[in-house]
Parts: sequence; structure tokens; C-alpha cells
Amino acid sequence: MFLRFLLVGGAGFLIDAGLTWMLIVLGLRPWWARVPAILAAMAFTWLANRHFTYAIKSARTANEATRYFLTAIVMALMNYGIYVFLVNNGVMAVLAVALATGCQAVLSFYVYRDLVFKEFK
Repeated sequence: MFLRFLLVGGAGFLIDAGLTWMLIVLGLRPWWARVPAILAAMAFTWLANRHFTYAIKSARTANEATRYFLTAIVMALMNYGIYVFLVNNGVMAVLAVALATGCQAVLSFYVYRDLVFKEFK
């Protein structure tokens, strides 16, 4: 299950980093470019984790979506804080995305498993 989580997270990372880079190239500041990138990655990873990582067969519920997005926002804020710190200290934006994402990946797996999708285990 953790390997599937890493695969989904890797795809989410590619969405996040790729969109961040594209928006920076289009002229957005690095810290503003990251916001829509995080939201896009969040939507993708919710659906992919639900179907692929945790193999949930039941219909999506508003309660599940709320738990997922609230948890994802907390994880994203942690990720974003690390990202801003790194960028402000001279780390390249895409590398900062990678480092920030790595810092919170393991914690995210357990929080999603034990909080968001626990009723389906």
C-alpha cells in the first residue's frame, strides 16, 4: 500500500512541480505559483489515493472529501512553509518543491490512512 501511495504522490509531485515551474515561467512569483499547483495536485491525489492506493469501492461522501481536503490543507501548509523557507534561502523552486514534499510524505501516508480512509479499512 505504501508503494502505491508513493506512486500517487510521485504523480502528484509531477503535477505540483510542473505547474509551479510553468507558472513561474509565465511570470508568477514562486510563492504564488505554488498555490494553484498545490490545489491541482491535491484534487488528483484524492481521487488516485481513493481508487488506487486504498482501493475504496464505495461512493465518495462529502464527509470523506471534507476530511481529505482539511488534512491535505494542513499537509500543504506544512509543505508550503518548508518550500517558502527554502526558496527564501536560495534553493531553486523545483528542488524546494521536492525537498518540502519529501519532508511530509511519510506523515501524509499515515494521516490519510488512519484519519481520512479509516472507515473503509
